[in-house]
Amino acid sequence: MSEKNKMTIIKKHFKYKPLSLKDILREMKKNIDLMIDLAYSAIKFGDKELADEAYKIEGRIHELTFLLNLQIIMTQPGGYKNAKELEPIVVMGYCIDKISDALSDIARVVYVNSDIYQFTQLFWDSVPEPIVKITVKPNSEFIGKYRKDIHFRSLHGVDLIAIRRGSKWIFDTKQKILKNDILIVKGEISPIRELKKACMDDEPFSFDLEKIHKEIEFDLENPEIFEALEELKKNYVLITDLSETMIELALVALFFNNYEVAEDISEMEELMDGLNIAFEKDLLEIAHLIENPKDLTGIMRIVFSCELIADAAANIAENIIKGFTPHPIFQKAISETDEIVVRETLSHDSYFKDKTYEELQDRRYKRGFHIIALKREDKWIYRFRDDFLFKEGDLIIGLGPKETVMQWRRCVNPEKFRMS
Repeated sequence: MSEKNKMTIIKKHFKYKPLSLKDILREMKKNIDLMIDLAYSAIKFGDKELADEAYKIEGRIHELTFLLNLQIIMTQPGGYKNAKELEPIVVMGYCIDKISDALSDIARVVYVNSDIYQFTQLFWDSVPEPIVKITVKPNSEFIGKYRKDIHFRSLHGVDLIAIRRGSKWIFDTKQKILKNDILIVKGEISPIRELKKACMDDEPFSFDLEKIHKEIEFDLENPEIFEALEELKKNYVLITDLSETMIELALVALFFNNYEVAEDISEMEELMDGLNIAFEKDLLEIAHLIENPKDLTGIMRIVFSCELIADAAANIAENIIKGFTPHPIFQKAISETDEIVVRETLSHDSYFKDKTYEELQDRRYKRGFHIIALKREDKWIYRFRDDFLFKEGDLIIGLGPKETVMQWRRCVNPEKFRMS
């Protein structure tokens, strides 16, 4: 039986419902953002229901890709010139469709390798924005509040992916938070710790959704296995983080028509190819050290899917390198999403100036924004150590909620965005 047949998905017949190009693009971006979180949550917690939810979204993205092409055919009969102007949108839609396929494959690894979470949990503290669970304990300030009113990203610096209530998953943003709910969140370590305090959850970080705890099958006491896993850990984190960063940067390149970022994405694709070769080599070397090498199948599939994601992001960037400009429809769609990409330069009176990356995780400066990339003179930087120091003149590309964009901009460049 195939993997898809094993999944508890009820297939629905697609009913045509006309949507504008702007609405299609906006929904595609929103869904791909959610798919990233669901796919990695599925393998992080070894949960098939999360994988099923990611699979449902993949189906919706296929429908949106069909609608995108149909709308272009129906509404843009303007000949060669208009067709060329719309090519970046067609390419973006196709690439997002391919990205959704790869993310769905990552999620479905739980059907191939049910113990995959034992591997992914080994590396949680090395991922820039790990996915963890937080339990809402009695006396938490969140009890009785609607999820949508808490503003997890803008006020607490994390994304709430889903709620686990007993044995049931809840994805509806209109639900209230109840005592003993388990929140599945994604964010950097510092704001996650603050959220745990607000939830009155003083337990150590744990990733077991059920009460039954399974011991990790990897013999970490074996020096050979431990050393091999450390090398795998380094490359696995780089590969998964790099593929997600490339998606973000590809959309940034399209939105800003940024040739330099597009070229950097192409370079990152070459880096991804090298990382994949190194990872496969290390994986083969560790295979003879463990009792059941088949347990490594899921890990290999995840990394292969990340490479497909990187290829799709590079295809988006290729349009910018060719000289195509973003169509007004695309810009309109991006401007109406819940999150916004902004670029600002650190001024001499910036609150970010001479502060470390760790210090900027303070909510006074962060305002729910994630720094995607930074350009210093002629060099682009995409990964930041805790002690990385921000300097005057740095060009920052950030992604965050619209409701706090002006607050974030005033932190980066107070002179330019000073309140009147």
